[in-house]
Amino acid sequence: MALATCLPRKNNRGQLITLAVITALLTTTLCIIRDVDRPFGGIVPVQPTAIDEAERQAERDFAVNHPAEEVPCDEAGNRKRAV
Repeated sequence: MALATCLPRKNNRGQLITLAVITALLTTTLCIIRDVDRPFGGIVPVQPTAIDEAERQAERDFAVNHPAEEVPCDEAGNRKRAV
């Protein structure tokens, strides 16, 4: 905004191009942030299969390393109370 208010009235082609590039970069950055925040509803759709696979591997690794114990959370991912 400061660049836009300081633009000269004549011979301002370079400043206008700079303003357009900065605006495009900021808009792209905001779109990327929004997409990362909402991976299932953003611009680039992501299927939950990778998360399901990561959950399955985490449960498998826990079972291998702690065979006598249960997973410390329920199906919704909430921590179980200690017994």
